[in-house]
Amino acid sequence: MDNKTAKKRILVFEDSDIFADMLLEFLDAEGYETGRAVNGLEGIKMTYSFLPQLIVTDVEMPLFKGYQATRLLKSRSSTKPIPVIMFTSLGESKDKFWGSQAGADYYIEKSPENFSKLKEQIEAFLDGSPPVDYEQIKREGKRINDNSLIEMVNNLLDTKLFQTTVIGLLAELSVKLSSLEELVRGVFDLLRNICECEICTVMIKDTDNSLAVYTANHSGYTEEIAEDFKAVTIADFNTFFPDYQVVSREVEDFFGAGEKNKKIESYIMLPLKNSGEDFATVHIGNSIKEYFSPPILENINVFLSAAAPIIANALRLRQMDTLQKKTRAAFARYVPVDVMDEIIKKSSTQSSQSETRVVAVLFSDIRNFTKISEKTNAQELVTFLNAYFSLMGNEIVAEGGNIDKFIGDAIMAIFGAPKTLENASASSIRAALRMAKALARVDTAGITLPESGFGAGIGINFGECVVGNIGFHDKLDYTVIGDTVNLASRLEGVTKYYRQSIIVSENVYGAARDEFIFRKADSVRVKGKNEAVGLYAVYAAYRGEGDGDLPPGIVLDREALDQYNKGLKLYTMREWETARQYFDQARAITEKSGGEDYLSSMYIARIGEHIQNPPPADWDATITMTEK
Repeated sequence: MDNKTAKKRILVFEDSDIFADMLLEFLDAEGYETGRAVNGLEGIKMTYSFLPQLIVTDVEMPLFKGYQATRLLKSRSSTKPIPVIMFTSLGESKDKFWGSQAGADYYIEKSPENFSKLKEQIEAFLDGSPPVDYEQIKREGKRINDNSLIEMVNNLLDTKLFQTTVIGLLAELSVKLSSLEELVRGVFDLLRNICECEICTVMIKDTDNSLAVYTANHSGYTEEIAEDFKAVTIADFNTFFPDYQVVSREVEDFFGAGEKNKKIESYIMLPLKNSGEDFATVHIGNSIKEYFSPPILENINVFLSAAAPIIANALRLRQMDTLQKKTRAAFARYVPVDVMDEIIKKSSTQSSQSETRVVAVLFSDIRNFTKISEKTNAQELVTFLNAYFSLMGNEIVAEGGNIDKFIGDAIMAIFGAPKTLENASASSIRAALRMAKALARVDTAGITLPESGFGAGIGINFGECVVGNIGFHDKLDYTVIGDTVNLASRLEGVTKYYRQSIIVSENVYGAARDEFIFRKADSVRVKGKNEAVGLYAVYAAYRGEGDGDLPPGIVLDREALDQYNKGLKLYTMREWETARQYFDQARAITEKSGGEDYLSSMYIARIGEHIQNPPPADWDATITMTEK
């Protein structure tokens, strides 16, 4: 590599951590300065800050696909000269079509074997590309934010992508804001990017026949025009909800009256639905005649459909807060605070017999408990279980979990119901790691252990469940049911197969991937299910990096993980021999530290079978578990 290319900047758009690591390592070795974006939207933003001289992008990515990000960059005069190489694992003609339509300069199939070919093409582009005005890109970059990107996407990309982008920002808004008022104001701000929302009102049915009215006079209409608009909206609300007798009204104007004296020529009213029922109305006015064309209405409807459940959830939280305040006020003189808190909790859970919630479900089971119970006195076994459950239960409760039930030697716990947690998946993993550490403190003096010693397996899944009181009038249990629970139980069961302490589903991994150490164990179809499920082992620390007295089952070698991940990626590409070399290295590193790497050994064995009996063309590296 000569001095001309020593400081050339290459930006990679790639969502796969494994492939991105291999590609960036290759480019770094060639002397390039590299940056990485995990999706097309982040890639567009980084183009204006990293100022690349060449872009390598995947086609298939979340949020913005590679060709969509390329189309936007190639549509702007400042970024158009930057060469773009489409780098994808899909060799289909449709990907080449999208790449060429977006303006990509070159297309190459994604594979480590093509790195040399990629290097040649990069050098050719960097030597022969037209000059790029990076000063202009810097100036434009100062104006780039989420709102400006929305406008760019709306003008330059397809409508569906525009709608997806705005809905994504709406989801971010719902996480950041805590009150109904703040949320509605944020919705108003985003709505201005959907259409020319000069004046807007949202009317929401609240408890005790009250009405919450929020208005945003963005264009500064005069007070007279704004009041006339509000009168029309109230009349339309009363017509739409004829049986709703408003007793009290809460009104908040986010923007005061101005001097705009133009007539409102266009007006629409749209209802907001939650669980199939109308609970609010949105009213939008504009001074342009016949402004609300079909494309504008389509964007508004898509946006409001996404906003409705978020607003409804904020409304429900406010109503629960109001109920708790009233309950406290009524009982404060008669009931101690701690007892009152328990009353409020029970009244909240019993007020809704069942509901759909997104929760994390944890199952834990003692390994070889059948053998332990066969060789242990019954009373000693009960004493041991009570001590064990007490220790494990404390670790679960410490992370906000709710112990649902004890099933023999198993524990079932819920994270996210009845108490809502900021990240139920992360809380459940923290609890699982605490449980794994606490196993060393379990007193096993009175029981007979098998040769393998004392241990437990933990499985966690995250998803929708039906939550509520289940049973009959004399005996009700607050519990969760559904496929999420069933899969969590099965994940605990496969910890024995993969010889791992903690196995979580892909949903859990996706929600907490940045907070813990994960290693993908497999992709499986469990018995009774058609869809593949990614399985991930969880670890507390890297060996030699603060692992202290942690049990070996939750400690991993950093270098071994890197080699394993590369091997797994190549395994899915059917690069058998190269993959086996990486798995061999991972296993050797672990064994050198005194550990056992069963997963690497498992894949080495599978590779041997695939070499002898090559898998079919539609092989997707997924296995089917035949046992529950």
